[in-house]
Amino acid sequence: MDLKERFEIWRDVYALQIDFLRELGNYKLNVAKSDLVTAVASNQLAVARMKAHIAQELQGALRRLHQMEGRTATKVKRLTTMARNAAYIQNGDDMTRSRMQLMWAAYKVFERMVPIEQLEQTMLLDLHPGARKGTQYTNKAEPSEHCHDIPDYVDNAHMLIGYIKRRNYLPIRGTLAHRHVLKVFQAIANVAAAQLNKMEDAIKQMRSNTYKVWNPLIIAGLPDTLDVKKILYNGMKDL
Repeated sequence: MDLKERFEIWRDVYALQIDFLRELGNYKLNVAKSDLVTAVASNQLAVARMKAHIAQELQGALRRLHQMEGRTATKVKRLTTMARNAAYIQNGDDMTRSRMQLMWAAYKVFERMVPIEQLEQTMLLDLHPGARKGTQYTNKAEPSEHCHDIPDYVDNAHMLIGYIKRRNYLPIRGTLAHRHVLKVFQAIANVAAAQLNKMEDAIKQMRSNTYKVWNPLIIAGLPDTLDVKKILYNGMKDL
């Protein structure tokens, strides 16, 4: 699977998220309703009121999920284009400045979708001394100017990305620097498959009634909205 195809899996993650949230919301709603019946039967009125409130919030959030569907469809189309743009990095310096800008814009979107603990792995990739040489790069803003050596404070591959991005540098194709930058892009692309598998496994567990409600699932790229938070976390505080 090439880099573009691996980035495209982020599109599949987004395409599945509405189904995932709907399954999770309904699963938690059924749990809350069951707990409500049990609480009423055992005269635990405080618990019953809490479960009724949780059920009400989940029902409202589920009704409003359709509002996300249109935005999700648009996002899926955009991610397909961004996957292609991000994969331009395979060309190294062999791209126009405008294409470079599209590439960095796509990188920024995908980078923000990656959980911080997985992004930290790219911060552990030390730089080879050879990748610090200015001769490993080309200046797309000023092609006639030489690139400066990478300063000592840039001590890992993730920092290297930020440094060259700000200076409009691109690694020359096939160099050590290019390999370092590619590793970061590949690491970010590879997270998508793990996220997709996580959602698919959770949906299977919910459908087989084996999903553990008290074990919150952290999924990258989900919209940061109140309704999504209600579906993800409602019912957690009392367990």
